[in-house]
Amino acid sequence: MKQSLPLRAMTADALTLSRLAAAALILWVGWKQGAASLPWVILILSAAWISDGIDGAFARRASVPTLLRRLDYAVDVSLAWATFIYLGLAGYLSYTFIVLYTILAAAAFLWFRRKAVLVLFMRGVDVLVAIIALRFAFLYTLPMIVWLLGLAYVMRVRLRQGVRRWWRDLTSLFSLLPLA
Repeated sequence: MKQSLPLRAMTADALTLSRLAAAALILWVGWKQGAASLPWVILILSAAWISDGIDGAFARRASVPTLLRRLDYAVDVSLAWATFIYLGLAGYLSYTFIVLYTILAAAAFLWFRRKAVLVLFMRGVDVLVAIIALRFAFLYTLPMIVWLLGLAYVMRVRLRQGVRRWWRDLTSLFSLLPLA
């Protein structure tokens, strides 16, 4: 008899799927409303990243692995790139820049085949989103900043270890580059 997935694992999977829905919603409002939708996009993005923090907690406490555990990172990448594309749809960035940055990110990832490389490019997108949000919708951005600071404090040990591992992985790539 097949056993059902425990509630914590199902909750983690539902939260992962909610981020995929958020990515689609961000693209849709960007296409339909352009720059006027920036406050909504900030709120949607904030909710999506909050769900990312919560789904990780549920997944770690689940008695079995979640069904979507292997797709979690791909969903995070899709959310970051949907937000990046939104910046083009809304007129904050040129499509040429978005396409060139995406090609560079894809080429670097395919060359090195390391998650750390893609994370580096995703953080670039995050910084662009933050700068634009702070400049054009400051009041909507404040709750997101408070959330991120609170999350960083709560997860400070895990964050410290993760950043060190990411930095080591990234710097190890320089030893792979042929120097003239």
